Parts: sequence; structure tokens; C-alpha cells
Amino acid sequence: MADREVPDAAHRLQAATPDRVTEPSDAERSRTLAALATHATLATVAADRVEGYPFGSLVACAADDAGRVVLCLSDLAVHTVNLAADPRASVLVAAGASGDPLAAARVTLVGDLREVPEAERAIARDRYRRVHVDAFYADFADFRLYRLEPSAVRYVGGFGHMSWVAAADYRDAAPDPLRSHSAEILEHMNDDHADALLAICRVLGGRTEVTAARMVGVDRYGFDVLAAPPEGTPRGMRFVFDAPADTTDAVRTAMIDLVRRTR
Repeated sequence: MADREVPDAAHRLQAATPDRVTEPSDAERSRTLAALATHATLATVAADRVEGYPFGSLVACAADDAGRVVLCLSDLAVHTVNLAADPRASVLVAAGASGDPLAAARVTLVGDLREVPEAERAIARDRYRRVHVDAFYADFADFRLYRLEPSAVRYVGGFGHMSWVAAADYRDAAPDPLRSHSAEILEHMNDDHADALLAICRVLGGRTEVTAARMVGVDRYGFDVLAAPPEGTPRGMRFVFDAPADTTDAVRTAMIDLVRRTR
């Protein structure tokens, strides 16, 4: 969220606990995007016809426990022919967007894309099939599993938020544990507890003028709200949990505690 403010309460919490993490790092955000991805844009170096030029294609994907993207590619595909000559590649993964796609988060993983070693193929195939349950082709003799080992990572969180993430930081980070439940949490809070979100913005955030509030993001460290005044442009606000919430039950407890503070 490009235009976002952090309430004074969160600043006081950060000052009292200077080592406290208040929001995901770009490495964590990148890992989360990769963990959620089912499809991506693959770029390889063309080996024929347009030799040397980047060649883009749509691929199905899954991420392993180290955040490496696993692909199942046909031997006959142009990108596979390209990889046989030059393993350098990049994979672009983007979050879904209801509005301008350029405002959505995305990550580009750059590195060598090579066939998964035989000793690791069973695990890689299982991960791929868990994401793509109808991928019957994964067992065909002319389809092979490939895995991209990131050497560079570029994260873009929307307008005005971007960074290069070190490959080691990406590998060591963990995807957000709420990633599979975030849509459910947002829907529940916005449909059933809009009044609580409004109270949090007014009382804990000091935005007494706002008349509507909508939760637009949640992670283990806190949540983002779009707070709308009677007139003018809505602004983003960030609220931090007292402790990381790694489960939906923990989020529920944290939200109840915040609502109690508004009374």
C-alpha cells in the first residue's frame, strides 16, 4: 500500500520493543507469493529463430520448501529447447488484482533453471501434483521436472515499493503462515466486523474523521486497513499485533484484544 500510515500505538510498541518485527520483509513477501503461485511467466534465452532474445511463455508451477519454483515441461516446448542450450531463466509470479494489476505485488526470480536431480524427483513431483492435481502429464516420459535456483530476486509491492532481495535472504525467509487463510479473514472482517474496524481506526489509529474502514491485507505481524473519510481519498493504515499470529485462532484473539481497547 503506497500511501500508508502507522498509528501512534504501533510506534509506541516499536519503541518499547526495538527488535520487534512489525511487518513482513520483502524476502518474506516474495516467499509468500511463490508459495501461493500456480502459474507464472517464464522467460528463457531463445536458441532458435530469434536466437539470443528473451522468450516468454506461460507455465504451471509450484514452489518447494526452499521457495524454488518447480515446473513440469514438455521436451517439445520451445522454452525446453532454449533451456537445453542455456539454463539462464527468470520466473515472474504476480498476485491477483481486482483493480490495476500494476498496483499488485509480484516477484521475479532469476537464476538457472535445470532438470531436478533424479534423487529429488519424487519429492518435486509430489509437490507439483499437490498444486496441480489434474496434471496427468507429469508422469509422461516426454515431460520433465525443472527447478529454478534463484540467484537474484526482484520484489515489487505495487507503486513505490520495490527492492532487490538477496538470494540467501529469500531462501532463509518463510512464507506467511496465514497465506491460505487471508482471503477468508478479510471477507469475515469486512462482512461481519466492519464496525470493529472503524472503531480501531478511530480510537487506536486516531483517525476520528473516518466513516468507513475495510481490511485489505493481513499477515502474521498485523493487518492493513483502507480508511475512508466523508470526502477525499481513502488512506491506508497499518495495525500491528502484540505478538505474531501464525494461525486463524491467533488472529481472532488478537482482533478481539484490539476491539476491547477501543471501548
